[in-house]
Amino acid sequence: MLRPLTMIFASAVLATPLISAAASAAVIFENGFEAPVVNHTGPSGSTGGYDNYGSDATIGPWTVVGPAGRMDAVSVVTTDFSQNSITFPAQAGKQWADLAGQDANGNEGVKTTVAGLLGQTYTVSFWVGNVVDPNNVFGQSTTVNLLVDGLAVLSAVNEDGAGQPTQVWKQFTYEGFGATDSITFTFLSGDPRDDFNSGFDSVVISTVGAVPEPSTWAMMIFGFAGVAFIAYRRKSRSAPMIA
Repeated sequence: MLRPLTMIFASAVLATPLISAAASAAVIFENGFEAPVVNHTGPSGSTGGYDNYGSDATIGPWTVVGPAGRMDAVSVVTTDFSQNSITFPAQAGKQWADLAGQDANGNEGVKTTVAGLLGQTYTVSFWVGNVVDPNNVFGQSTTVNLLVDGLAVLSAVNEDGAGQPTQVWKQFTYEGFGATDSITFTFLSGDPRDDFNSGFDSVVISTVGAVPEPSTWAMMIFGFAGVAFIAYRRKSRSAPMIA
């Protein structure tokens, strides 16, 4: 059985992983454009439906970014939408966002501000949907540009879907560090004006894990020192006596 002092040191070592685990990854933002629910049907010859949102309008936690006065900067589309023999499922759930809007097809998109990121390493995960349209109405690739506090940090390009009459999704991830508490994340369509589809869905922002607190470091050092001291004591007692 360990002596009391040994037990104290062992407890300190065992406790540190538990304290560190408290600073593990945590989801702080998650959205897939499931609300508000779409209540408009699509044009003649299509199935499903979509709602258009103008510049500065809100879509749940998002604010629409686009030219002033534009009423169709971004569209929220149902997963059963189809047009020109092409289907447009959501990446998950029942709805997704088209950053190209209905006819806008410019540098439009959405933004949101997330708090609690000061001193945190974080990841931004999102999905980009693409259609490789043989008639080129919906383009050949989809580009979504991510801006962090107005600074461009990632250009996510999905070129998948050749030969498939359906929207294909691809996941992208960006890792950053919070120099301020609140950070604004902006996602903009990077497609040309003749591309009528810019799929965007399933955004998750998570903290990767904080640096251990000073008290945690102190306990770790104390624990390791204790283990070293115990090992030294045992080695000294087992050494042969010199005559």
